[in-house]
Amino acid sequence: MSLIANCFRRLTETPAKNELKGYKVTDVNRIRKVGVACRSLQELKRKACAKLNVTNDLAEINVYLLDGSLIDEEEYFSTLKPQTTLILQKPGEKVLSDADLLYNTLRRVNIDILIAGEKASEFLTENLKAKVAVLNNVLNKDDSKTMYSSRDEHPEWFRGLETNCTTKEAYLHRRCQDRIRGYLYKTIEQIKSSDAFTKDPRARKQLLYAIAFFKMQLKEDHYFGFYFDRSRAKTVATKGADEPDSAECYDHCPCKLKWVDYSTYFRLFGTEEEKCDDVDSVKKRNKRNSLADLKTEEEEAEENCPYKIKRTEKETCVALCDHTGEFRCWGQWNEEKCSYGDRHKINPYRSKEELILFSTWNFDHKIERSRTLIPLLLKLASQGNTKETDLIDIYDNLFTMKNLRLIHIVCHDKCAHK
Repeated sequence: MSLIANCFRRLTETPAKNELKGYKVTDVNRIRKVGVACRSLQELKRKACAKLNVTNDLAEINVYLLDGSLIDEEEYFSTLKPQTTLILQKPGEKVLSDADLLYNTLRRVNIDILIAGEKASEFLTENLKAKVAVLNNVLNKDDSKTMYSSRDEHPEWFRGLETNCTTKEAYLHRRCQDRIRGYLYKTIEQIKSSDAFTKDPRARKQLLYAIAFFKMQLKEDHYFGFYFDRSRAKTVATKGADEPDSAECYDHCPCKLKWVDYSTYFRLFGTEEEKCDDVDSVKKRNKRNSLADLKTEEEEAEENCPYKIKRTEKETCVALCDHTGEFRCWGQWNEEKCSYGDRHKINPYRSKEELILFSTWNFDHKIERSRTLIPLLLKLASQGNTKETDLIDIYDNLFTMKNLRLIHIVCHDKCAHK
């Protein structure tokens, strides 16, 4: 190994990623649970599949937390606590939440409980928007612990959360990242199910480059986790606060692994053996073993993506809340502001109840993702003229506040935006 490559690896590697940890893994039916000791997400998949007699290709297997969060990256996986329970999902299977499983069980065991369960179900499905509004009005407005941040200061806020985050800011930072990741997954799914992707080789190549660009740019942009992070509130940013570097930000944030052009680096310095030290190499190594050293289309696209990644500007990394953590509804997509005024505001940092209710607030695309943005991308790819400026504009409309509005559930209009 060259001296330069060795120094680079030592500076960028995260020792915790090589630590052997134990996890509990089950299938979507929760019938059997096995223990797995591993150092990476791919190693967990391989060992869990062996123990649960799953024969699918590892690339087709997904891993979820009990709350439904998809674990799709090695750096995200490395932040999980030992003994965390994970769900292994095969293609075509549906991951049910704990609440879904409990309700299904109640339906089978007792008619009296069934009736209660049905009533609860009715409450959650009938006129939910109005009921959420009522709940918002009766929430505890005690601000005495709002500014507390750590688990030790406000333990009841963290009770029941399956997370190793030690502060409220870190937890909400991750929750926002999960929402943005969700838009990425839905985007990729819609692209890959299109005729342009499956039937047109030229368009397919362009779309693979687009997916690679979205992934790399989102990593550079921290998956916009700072939107929910009150430590990045405007009052702080205007005093010259910088974007957190790897020494200051959270363990689960992509900025912990400084962005580099991996393909260029390994062309200049790396040997095949050294590539296995890279943060993304575990996934690639397993695929090489099964595909006889043939790279996948996705890997090729990521290595040869022609689009330039934009560096994140420090002054743009600003939270959507104020310094206390209070969020306000931006109003329906076709309105300049929320017509409900102060009635549509919430502070998930104040109490566990408000944190739960905050999950009903949504990001709404003014220009719709599935009806407008993705069809536009497919059209450009089919025509063979996907320009970098067009792709950047689509990215901004998919994932940034250029086109997103944070809104109360009452203001979420799911009809076509025309």
